[in-house]
Amino acid sequence: MRDLVRITGLPRETIHFYLTQGLLPKPLKTGRNTAVYGHEHLDRLQRIKDLQERHFLPLRAIKAVLEEGAGGGFSEEQEAMLRRVRASQAPSRSPTTSGAVALAGIVPSRVSRADLEALKRLGFIDVKGRGREATVSVEDARILECWAAIGSLFRPGEERITPDVLGTYDDAMASLVDREARLLTRQYANLSGERAAELIEESDPVVTKLLAALRRKKIAALLEGVIPART
Repeated sequence: MRDLVRITGLPRETIHFYLTQGLLPKPLKTGRNTAVYGHEHLDRLQRIKDLQERHFLPLRAIKAVLEEGAGGGFSEEQEAMLRRVRASQAPSRSPTTSGAVALAGIVPSRVSRADLEALKRLGFIDVKGRGREATVSVEDARILECWAAIGSLFRPGEERITPDVLGTYDDAMASLVDREARLLTRQYANLSGERAAELIEESDPVVTKLLAALRRKKIAALLEGVIPART
């Protein structure tokens, strides 16, 4: 463990958390409080860091990628394309440079503190700072606003859904984005980073509408399959 901490720069607590979440294989126990870690643990930790820092994937998405056997990652050409897009991306669209939103304007007036802690624990949002100085990114603020809007749909006395339900959407989106990135980095291989970033930006509202339409169609098909329409 000491060597893993030294080489990766990750805190011991973080590595233990990855173990509890199933992101790392179990080490070989050599005693009550001792264990041996191998190169597979180091490789997996470096892979996790790469997916977090270079592709902005949350832990749920990383686990899905690792479990699907996509450990090989992107090809050199695809990574080059992604680097060009990232370098050309407007600052307002980058998760690492987007503006900060004061958390006090959302919690606890619209989102309960309990739900906030659950969303943090599950890896859906990241809070910077504490108390009145706490902030979230613009995208995380949108997630909180959507969660508040979902909560407002329920009437008094009705059992509300819990934040862990969002894992279904998060897992599906992680898989979608990963597959989309692999497809489009091949499709856009000959484009400049500026043009690829422009296409991604301009297609965003259209794709959002498309996903909503596809979801409604799938729901309708599901309902018809369970309860066939009467003739």
